[in-house]
Amino acid sequence: MISKDYHGYYLDEALVDVERVIGRVRVAGKVEQAEFITGFGVIRTEIFNLLERYSLEPTHKIGNEGTIIVIIE
Repeated sequence: MISKDYHGYYLDEALVDVERVIGRVRVAGKVEQAEFITGFGVIRTEIFNLLERYSLEPTHKIGNEGTIIVIIE
């Protein structure tokens, strides 16, 4: 499982990093679960939207809405 914590990141840095993660998984031809720890600010909303634009199905972690869970394929 991939786990990334975006506390302390600027929005653009976080989005670029998530795109890198998606790219690495897809280029490798793998299927991996990823956990993106975002807190409750704009980064959370924008990462969620970015994942949907990549045709993925993100959800918020049960018990911790500041974390996004997604299967990358």
